[in-house]
Amino acid sequence: MKKFSLIFLGCPKNQVDSEKIIYSFLKKGYSITTNLRESDVALLTTCAFIKKGVKECERWIKKLTDLKKKKIIKKIIVFGCLVEREKEELLKKYPEVDHFIGLAGLNKIPYLIEREEKGYLSPNKKILIKTLPRVITQPYAYVKIADGCNNCCSYCLIPQIRGKYQSREIEEIKREVKELVDLGIKEIILIAQDTTFYGADIYNQPSLAKLLKELVKIRNLEWLRILYTHPAHYDDELISIIKNEEKIVKYLDIPIQHVSDKILRLMNRTYNQKDLIKLLEKLRKIPNLILRTTVMVGFPYEEERDFLELLSFIKDFKFEYLGCFIYSREKNTLANKLKNQIKEEIKKERYQKIMEEEQKITFNFLNSLINKRFKILIEKKNSGRAYFQAPEIDGCIILNNQNIKIGEFSQCEILKRKDYDLVGKIIVRQKNY
Repeated sequence: MKKFSLIFLGCPKNQVDSEKIIYSFLKKGYSITTNLRESDVALLTTCAFIKKGVKECERWIKKLTDLKKKKIIKKIIVFGCLVEREKEELLKKYPEVDHFIGLAGLNKIPYLIEREEKGYLSPNKKILIKTLPRVITQPYAYVKIADGCNNCCSYCLIPQIRGKYQSREIEEIKREVKELVDLGIKEIILIAQDTTFYGADIYNQPSLAKLLKELVKIRNLEWLRILYTHPAHYDDELISIIKNEEKIVKYLDIPIQHVSDKILRLMNRTYNQKDLIKLLEKLRKIPNLILRTTVMVGFPYEEERDFLELLSFIKDFKFEYLGCFIYSREKNTLANKLKNQIKEEIKKERYQKIMEEEQKITFNFLNSLINKRFKILIEKKNSGRAYFQAPEIDGCIILNNQNIKIGEFSQCEILKRKDYDLVGKIIVRQKNY
């Protein structure tokens, strides 16, 4: 039996695509392996958001092409955002790669292994949104409710790479979520470039609240989590259903990027600091709400006072989790043309100060959970997650109990903090739905 391997890079949106690819190859009679030296076909899903991600992708392409030159791998297929961004350069730079696949060519990938001709394929400009069957190996699943982006932030290439915002119909999403829940998936995580803008293109107004009202009706759906929410697209109806609906996890991911009005204007973020404060004050009225945010330091024209304004805001609002990006100058973005680019050493100093402050906040939050009990979802034989932890980014709860079952919910008592993780013990094993 022929074997394939898949290297997954990038965000959860790429993970959904990777799960589709795995399914299509298994259906075609291939078996999957994590050992590249056993692979007949190697696939790489790529990211192109910042230079760091691009460099990681290119390191992997180089590694795969070296293996092909040694006749260890027969075919290489590279897919995703980097292909959309740099297809001409990639074709010239890596002739050993058999196929570079654009974002609209996902469903064509399994058929390319039988083709001799090489090159770039993207059969149409519209990104394939409809979710194909896929392989899911954990008790949670990401569900794409839309793709593309209309925000046009001045530092970001996503609208150029993925195109305009494209929402899926509510009934189609609801059908997919129901199928996943019927398969035993316990947590559904809604994703898009901007989830709070959902429906504006097909229903003439943001309609995430309308979608949530339909999804919470699904029987046996336990947790419904929302990621990638844009601060400018919240409304009172959405906040109300998040607050009052039990199935919706009280955890929100809201990338604010900055708080200086000057920097926000230059970023083209379409809100100001007063708007952020008003929104966050409303959200903090939701009992036990956990907030994750993302900020950026070193954006052009960011003076010391702008940075200190951001640092002070973080201290005041105490986001339970925070990620920080150092501004990366990307060609073909509006920000790339701005003068007053910040020196790299200043960017790194500001990044360090933000992360040092946030570590204190996050550690204080995690310490406050010790001796408390929470419902957790068992994901591995020795760990699980509570509602305040999104998969892969917020740490986990390490368990000493051996007699637990992956995919079930249990009541857990938190014993101590271990860096960004927690250590706990199972108090009550719950019914495995």
